[in-house]
Amino acid sequence: MKEERKIRIVMKKDVKLNKPILIAGLPGIGNVGKLVVEHLRNEFDGVRFATIYSSHFPHRVVMLKNGGVRLVSNRFYILKNRKKNGSDIVILSGDDQAVTPEGQYEINMRIVEFFKDKLKGEFIYTIGGYSTAEAVAGTPRVFGNATNKNVIAQFKGSKVLFGKSKGTIWGSAGLIIAFAKMSNLDGICLMGETAFADFDPSAAKAVLSVLAERLGLSIDTKNIDKMISKTTNAIKQLEQQLGMGFQMPQQQGGPQNPEHPNYIR
Repeated sequence: MKEERKIRIVMKKDVKLNKPILIAGLPGIGNVGKLVVEHLRNEFDGVRFATIYSSHFPHRVVMLKNGGVRLVSNRFYILKNRKKNGSDIVILSGDDQAVTPEGQYEINMRIVEFFKDKLKGEFIYTIGGYSTAEAVAGTPRVFGNATNKNVIAQFKGSKVLFGKSKGTIWGSAGLIIAFAKMSNLDGICLMGETAFADFDPSAAKAVLSVLAERLGLSIDTKNIDKMISKTTNAIKQLEQQLGMGFQMPQQQGGPQNPEHPNYIR
């Protein structure tokens, strides 16, 4: 198949951006990345300006409320910075990630090229979940892995923990940062600590707190707090139904020692 048919980035509108930064959050462990970027998009009225279509995405379509369908895609949104000379924020969200190693490499490389060459981007954040083997007590921690020592130094004194995460970062959260490094772009992967495979708003809130401090954003977390409350209540109900303490299922793909959590996407 021709390369342009494997991956297509369709521009809905031309945009003029000022020193843009990218925040990428796609489905993965705990859906932490997607929860973060969707919250930002809704909070700051993000406007979609480009869409990625690819045969590397899963072979399915999304059913719409009006009875129609659309292709699975990843989408770029712009959050304009109202401060003079402030950096505009580009959000990357989406339905799925590529399902093959080839697709992961090709799509994520294209994302970095698009951001750097077309949008003249300057910094990249990727967001994901860092999977632990047991329930998280208190506020989830945020782990970071960056493109270079200078980026790590920029986060000195923040809540981001460097050098504590172990294992590998699968999918877009890791590959986008790796390709950013190869393209001489600064970037960081922020991972919220989670024990949930499918949905963890608490981990997302922890990452949002870091972004708010770093980017000088005032982020209303009421919707996230409602999700946290619902999740907590659902677990309590499950505990009552089981008549015993809730135990998280063992996760595949990495060590289960709580001292060695494993991150997958």
